[in-house]
Amino acid sequence: GNSGNSDSWSLFSMFARVNYNYDNKYMLEGVVRRDGSSRFGPDHRYGTFPAVSAAWRMSKEEFMEASSGWLADLKLRLGFGVTGNDRVGNYNSYTNFAIDYFDSFYPVSGANTTIGATGFFQSTLGNPNVKWETTATTNVGIDLALKNNFTASVDLWRRMTSDMLYPQQIPMVMGRASAPSVNVGEMKNIGIDIELGYMGTALGRDFTYNIDLNVSHYKNEIVKLSSKESEFLAGDSFREMVYTRSEIGTSFPEFYGYVIEGIFQTQAEVDAWPKNGTYNKIGRYKFKDVNGDKVIDADDRTYIGSPHPLFVSSLNLGLNYKGIGLLAQFYGSYGNKMVNYVRRWIDFNQFSGGRSYDRLYTSFGSPYLSDNTKAKLPMAESNDTESQLPSSVFVEDASYLRLENLRISYDLNRVIKSEFINSLQVFGQMTNVFTLTKYSGLDPEDNSSGANLGVDEGGWPTPRQIMFGVNIGL
Repeated sequence: GNSGNSDSWSLFSMFARVNYNYDNKYMLEGVVRRDGSSRFGPDHRYGTFPAVSAAWRMSKEEFMEASSGWLADLKLRLGFGVTGNDRVGNYNSYTNFAIDYFDSFYPVSGANTTIGATGFFQSTLGNPNVKWETTATTNVGIDLALKNNFTASVDLWRRMTSDMLYPQQIPMVMGRASAPSVNVGEMKNIGIDIELGYMGTALGRDFTYNIDLNVSHYKNEIVKLSSKESEFLAGDSFREMVYTRSEIGTSFPEFYGYVIEGIFQTQAEVDAWPKNGTYNKIGRYKFKDVNGDKVIDADDRTYIGSPHPLFVSSLNLGLNYKGIGLLAQFYGSYGNKMVNYVRRWIDFNQFSGGRSYDRLYTSFGSPYLSDNTKAKLPMAESNDTESQLPSSVFVEDASYLRLENLRISYDLNRVIKSEFINSLQVFGQMTNVFTLTKYSGLDPEDNSSGANLGVDEGGWPTPRQIMFGVNIGL
């Protein structure tokens, strides 16, 4: 079949599927896809992506009969599959030109004697050799169900992404043309997902409840970039500051910058500290000499945190007592960091606008701060550009626990009987009920992605919604 806009992009797909199931005990399925995308050049347009999965229901074997009194189901699963990614924009393979009066001052003829005539300029660079990004996933899982209504599922998985699509870094001498995506290397993800569930009753079956817990952990690592050992991928520039970086052996991405070890309190500290040009001064940040050469420079930048959590978890709790129902949905993320980029605007002086509470009350030298050793910010200066360099002061713990949804309902069928109404329920519901976090920004839930994952630009926080309603079934 074909999908997409025929004027800009088209996708061709065909697949074959084989399915085998013997006595619901041995299950096997295989799929082969053949996809083609016009986003790639003629030599790399098509890709083949196979997948196979198998399951063995062990609980139906004769040697498991001794467990039939308490075991309801036990199944082992295996899977392997390859998927493709063509998200590089519709014209990544082509070098494009554009017209703009402010960016192209020479006429179409190429003459260099006329100033102010609108002409063409190179807007994007093309890469005709780009090809499909592929991700191979291997999964091993086990499902367990007991006759006391307890269920469990565990999955171990590994994903290897090859020929990753990423915008190429190009020299500044190439001008303002946008860089094309290229196939840059390999990335590995390994993880574990655990699901636990339980359903029960009490008080003569008047009270019923169910609990579902999900916990996931993954580890991300760049395995290969290119033949150059020093190659790295940098994130986007935010007002000439880059906060993320990736290279072989790191996650994609991690935060990169200077380590700050406090604020200079005395001249003796300044004199003893490694030289940092003319920056070192009482009331300014103390940049760490990471490489130990007694000089603070760009070589002292290092990895200063990761946006990837140690684990994420969700908990769904359902309670019902004599028609009164309660549903609570929690979600949490632990161990992830975030760059609070908004603080660059409100804590320092480069940009116009309002300033933070800390700038007035807890900066070094503030008349409202009695003890400068407790200062959170360096002294206020008209030119504090160097204090704004990407560093550990912008990296915060973004772990959080949020009650995402709370719903309370009552079944009116218990008190109202009608032959015309099958079900009648009133309810009240609230989303984003509360969030527990140490993060100082508007919202610890990360809305960024890709190479800028974990950089908080001040996105609109998650709203709270309150709703009341009636469900009627006829």
